Amino acid sequence: MDETALRIMQLHAQGYCCSQIMIWLSLDDMGEDNPPLVRAMAGLCEGSSCGALCGVASGAACVLSLYAAKGSDEEQPLDCYPIMLSQFMDWFKSTATEWGGIRCEDIVSYQGGIKPEVCGDIMLRSREIILGILTENNLDPSLPREQSNRY
Repeated sequence: MDETALRIMQLHAQGYCCSQIMIWLSLDDMGEDNPPLVRAMAGLCEGSSCGALCGVASGAACVLSLYAAKGSDEEQPLDCYPIMLSQFMDWFKSTATEWGGIRCEDIVSYQGGIKPEVCGDIMLRSREIILGILTENNLDPSLPREQSNRY
């Protein structure tokens, strides 16, 4: 078991949901602490509490946005931003048949209940894809947007 898997298990044991864990891992990468952001990510938990889009997928979209979207009047979204989102969602949708679909409700139903190991695997695989997409677009996951050369 690698360090990321252990961190996911630790955060889950502390009561954080998948979307919160996805953003927390990126904050860890950057050496940042942002409780309001982590708190806000809870709104995406369990498909926004109605079984909609998997919180890992919506959390991943937020992670990519953290690195590439507009966040102030002085910023513009990076040109690669919509392509990055599309790449991730295309991958997620094409892979989702393995775990039951793209909606939290479908995944839980397909798996026979909420299973942390299934969600953990989805998080690990999604994180790998996210890191690859960031790297392909010359974005350093260890740097907040404000410190990158892409500001």
